[in-house]
Amino acid sequence: MSQSPKNKRVFDTLSPQLSHGHDFPIEDVWNTDNAIARLLVPRLQAFKAFDKHGYPPNMGDMWKWNDTIQKMIDALELMKYAHTMHDKEDNKTIEQGLELFHRYFQYLWD
Repeated sequence: MSQSPKNKRVFDTLSPQLSHGHDFPIEDVWNTDNAIARLLVPRLQAFKAFDKHGYPPNMGDMWKWNDTIQKMIDALELMKYAHTMHDKEDNKTIEQGLELFHRYFQYLWD
């Protein structure tokens, strides 16, 4: 006995879905910001912990560079989970950290 196309669609929506043939859950597409934040946080933490050989020209020293990376981490930590309510201070932290991430993205290498 075969399923009608309508019943198949209902069944498909109840089973875990991958995103259009990709190997990640559809929830990671619906919440791309959260998924990216979850990927970036541990990588930025590791990058910050490593002995780096330099920093952006306008930083002045490694301490300021590590502080900037921490602000990026703090912002992304707040963004890791979908449907989280943020207060005004959290939103300021997120805005500042994302601006720094945007500004220094090309310096996240060693």
